[in-house]
Amino acid sequence: MRVLKGLASRNFSPFIGEITRKGRTFYSRKSSVLLTDDMGLSALGYRGCITSGSKGKFYHPDHIYNVENTDLLNEGDIVRLDNVGNIEVLWECNSHQNCLFLTERCNCRCVMCPQPPQNSDSSVFLNQAEEVLNLLKGKQISDCCLTGGEPTLVGDKFFVLLRRCVVEHPEAFITVLSNGKLFSEHSFTRKLSNIPRENCIFCISLHSEIDMLHDAIVGVHGSCSATQQGIYNLASFGFPVEIRIVISRYNYRYLVQFAEHMYNYFPFCAHFVFMGLELHGCAAVHSEEIDVDPLEYGPYLRDAVLLMIRRGMPVSVYNIPLCMCPSDIRHVASQSISSWKNIWMEECNRCMEKDNCCGFFSTSVSIHKNFIKPFTERIER
Repeated sequence: MRVLKGLASRNFSPFIGEITRKGRTFYSRKSSVLLTDDMGLSALGYRGCITSGSKGKFYHPDHIYNVENTDLLNEGDIVRLDNVGNIEVLWECNSHQNCLFLTERCNCRCVMCPQPPQNSDSSVFLNQAEEVLNLLKGKQISDCCLTGGEPTLVGDKFFVLLRRCVVEHPEAFITVLSNGKLFSEHSFTRKLSNIPRENCIFCISLHSEIDMLHDAIVGVHGSCSATQQGIYNLASFGFPVEIRIVISRYNYRYLVQFAEHMYNYFPFCAHFVFMGLELHGCAAVHSEEIDVDPLEYGPYLRDAVLLMIRRGMPVSVYNIPLCMCPSDIRHVASQSISSWKNIWMEECNRCMEKDNCCGFFSTSVSIHKNFIKPFTERIER
């Protein structure tokens, strides 16, 4: 998530509020955070304030001052302020990539995980998610993603929050990022039975159809069979499923066989995605072991994607810049990297296709810069 920094006015407890630049009537300020250049009397009554100026007076609400880049905050954004001076943007009203983070815990230990799991208390994140949904209630949103860690590990709270998302925002596209393992239990999956299916999709990670290979990648024995059974159970309850595979040195040579397996055993799935690595967290630690350059995996990716296209399977490529993607599958490459961690290299500024490209992860410890080839004219898509 995007984080801005400043100085806290005092030692206050962290709180969440909705940004307003325009100001609000006095009796509608209690859940709002005023973004202002001047901490005057107009700041009274707000839950908190953010200012690029100096510290306010003792009678002002809790606030963070001397904040740079306040232009990155918009009317309607939802933020969390703490007494260290951090401003975490939990919801960007102008973004199509908003998430509700439910837990740091996970029942896998993926070698390429960009966000290593932590065995921490999930209640803080769950309360935070509920507060965000409370502030969003009655508003139009385009999308929302439930993620973690592994979001299903919070148990019944997962179903409560998912139901809130799909019921309170029927106009939105709701996604769940999961390894799908808990859905292998029919009794667990059955708890989805009272949740509408029309605007919800489960995005399940499956990195190989070979048990030993998938389990080696995710670090837990038995994960491959549990994930595949979970996909079948989700489909049996009528929920759309998207299968995601992260390309690494472990599995890139077997992408065609993976695509063939998807066609034979999961043709009912709504979407299939091949994803490039984000070299952060565990992936950064194991980069020499898992990283593979696009010229090396390109031919395998091309053959796998074309196999799916020729068989009428909906497929996309995420996190791989257009110039590093084989020419005949560029039309399925998507702008997939979250805006807050999306960057381009200097060479990209000369590219005619920059606006259609996913760019790079700012979080990655290394980028395959040698393979950047800016387009001098528009490409056919």
